[in-house]
Amino acid sequence: MKAYELTATVTDNGQIQLPDFHLSPTSSQPSTVKVIILVEENQDELDNLDENFSEESFKKSWQQAITGDTVPLSQLWEETDIV
Repeated sequence: MKAYELTATVTDNGQIQLPDFHLSPTSSQPSTVKVIILVEENQDELDNLDENFSEESFKKSWQQAITGDTVPLSQLWEETDIV
């Protein structure tokens, strides 16, 4: 299988508009292809996810992990209403 990367456009009505691209015919029979669509995430959503992250917070968490100042995963589930 060979991969091709193309940049497509999403139209106002949500349809994908591909650039002019043609594969070389491999046989007289139609073939099936796999299509993977990657959509960039909204930058505002990404910024909100990272707003609580800081180098200082990471260092503190890392130090807790190294010294064993952690809570067992099983205990974390005890404090939720998830079954």
